[in-house]
Amino acid sequence: MSQWIWHFGEFEIYHNMMLHTRRMEYGHPEPPVWKVYAPEPVILFSKKGITDGGSVRITACGEYCAKVTREDGVTENYGKNRELVLQPGDYLLEIRVMNTDTFPALYVEGAVESDATWLSDDFSANLRAVGTSELFTDRDARPDVFPFAYEPVSFVSKEMVDGGVLFDFGKETFARVRLDGLNELDGLDGSDDLNELDRLDGRNGLTGDRVIVRYGESREEALDPQWAVIRFEDTPENGTLSYPAYAFRYLFVSDANAKVSAEYEYLPLPYRGSFSCEDDLINRIWKMAAYTFHLNSREFFLDGIKRDRWVWSGDAYQSLFVNHYLFFDPEIEKRTLTALGGKRPFVRHINKINDYTFLWVMSIYEYYRTYGDRTYLEQIKPQLDEVMKFCMGRADVDGFVRAREGDWIFIDWADIDREGALCGEQILYAKALECYAYLCGVLGEDAGGLNEQAQALQEKIQRYFYDDEKKVFIDSYESGRRHVTRHCNLLAYLYLPCGGEQKKEIYQRVILNDAVPQITTPYFKFFENQVHCMEGNMKYLEDSVRDYYGGMLQAGATTLFEEFDPTQKGAEHYAMYGHPYEKSLCHAWSTSPIYLFGAYLLGVQNTGVAHDTFEVRPYLGGMNCFSRKVPAPGGMNCFSGKAPAPGGMKCFSGTVPVPGGYVRVQADEASLRVTADIDGGTLWAYGKSYPLQAGVEKVIERKEGMQ
Repeated sequence: MSQWIWHFGEFEIYHNMMLHTRRMEYGHPEPPVWKVYAPEPVILFSKKGITDGGSVRITACGEYCAKVTREDGVTENYGKNRELVLQPGDYLLEIRVMNTDTFPALYVEGAVESDATWLSDDFSANLRAVGTSELFTDRDARPDVFPFAYEPVSFVSKEMVDGGVLFDFGKETFARVRLDGLNELDGLDGSDDLNELDRLDGRNGLTGDRVIVRYGESREEALDPQWAVIRFEDTPENGTLSYPAYAFRYLFVSDANAKVSAEYEYLPLPYRGSFSCEDDLINRIWKMAAYTFHLNSREFFLDGIKRDRWVWSGDAYQSLFVNHYLFFDPEIEKRTLTALGGKRPFVRHINKINDYTFLWVMSIYEYYRTYGDRTYLEQIKPQLDEVMKFCMGRADVDGFVRAREGDWIFIDWADIDREGALCGEQILYAKALECYAYLCGVLGEDAGGLNEQAQALQEKIQRYFYDDEKKVFIDSYESGRRHVTRHCNLLAYLYLPCGGEQKKEIYQRVILNDAVPQITTPYFKFFENQVHCMEGNMKYLEDSVRDYYGGMLQAGATTLFEEFDPTQKGAEHYAMYGHPYEKSLCHAWSTSPIYLFGAYLLGVQNTGVAHDTFEVRPYLGGMNCFSRKVPAPGGMNCFSGKAPAPGGMKCFSGTVPVPGGYVRVQADEASLRVTADIDGGTLWAYGKSYPLQAGVEKVIERKEGMQ
């Protein structure tokens, strides 16, 4: 079957470029603040093979010409003919495509078909396997138009306010909008009415025949003429205005006669993961997280759908984990990673943030471990080499990475001692080196001492940043302040080869220590909650989800916010970055409960490559072997093998997608039931291991655990 083909990476580079032109702020476009790559204008596509002969039809994005070299060496050139005829025998078909508007792409059908077996070159001696996608097998569905799905979405109420009309769509959505009936003077007759119309000022109403349209994630934003982030003032044509898809719940139109129709624009990704329990609040939060994540899963993983609607590598790293437990869709991961990786020459850190470049390398490692996709690894490897060469070339003579001109040492929005070499930055760099060495080994390449380099860097981090007196890691050894944050210690716990005793010290002295400033962003709560779960403290996770996200729901959230402060009231919840409505009310990094519940409560985790081995370690809160009694101090939880905190969920169930099917977990006070559609799994319960056989339900009754 024929597919559209393109030079690998160009599809993602183009759509990434276009995506970053669509952010709007305060009535004007807001370009990104980092390097954005553009597609190559001319690509050579080639295919060698044997044919029985026949006609070949060519369709291209751009202008093209074709050349056929037969087995006898005779060459035939075809100009812009959509159809050519091949003689039986060996052939070399070469087609040059030029496109300066979008990007060169090709569709060939007939005696020869375009597919993943073709090669392409951007005329830099860079012949390689082409890029393809299952989304583009139809000749008429060009790859320079991203294939979103659309369905009507209606407002649930409207009110006349400020001389216009405010539409409420009931929940956050992402939709293209059409307005009709504009500038109609129904109900206005006589000079008094016309004078009233003229009186409406440009702040809230009409300016001549122009119409003001304001989008709002909140009612307050849509009604604010100064600070509404997405807003327009346009002249209707024949009473109509149309806008491409933007994020909103509320829509204000300055013309009270406006009629609105909207179409929800989305990527049709089916929910494959699921979760439910006896706590309705937790269930509502999980569903809201799933909807939030779906809204942010588009051409790529976005951070937020209103502000700032960009692709950030740190956000994408966390989105991978959520995707693994919700959609299990490798295509959006590949698109995101390819777009973020850029092109040669690689001259600036991804999103200009050093740690985000390291997280990109770690993301490729996670992608391969999850799907076992060697083909993609081979395709992305040249750019991975380029990125790692850049990173290693910017390390100082002591092996540490420090900020250079134009770099942003981020880690998180927090009071971190960034003087000199920052501990967290070195940890991520060492982990990136370790992941890169592993991926080189997968492809049978000599890692060139990278493993040893990673280990040496890890040892130096221990030597320079571990404070023997405090028994935790400090941010910077060069400043002399011995400043301790949760951030660097969380990264050390997760990504350094720390021993059990050292991890215990980190957990007790930092993570459970209220004297150490708290994490304030869901971005880093992702890492902190992982550590709580790994320590067996699922009660903390459950309580924090109920309190933090439950507070959002009480504040009227219909999707999960970028950040939430329970001490704030009303419209205070919407302010961020010094502006009243710049907080994203639909943010991908807030959806981590989907991952955490799947990985640590249902307990399903990949331990091999593409789940060729995996473990199921369900956790039933504070119940000792399903009983309602709080276990005695030091008692072992019947599933996890760790001493649990009191309380916790008593009943839960869910599905986790895996290659070839699902793992299903159901736990209540009577039994634990686990079914896997694939082999390779091990169930851990009651301190024992049980092999899982594909398609066979494993049932463990309560009485078995009590024996």
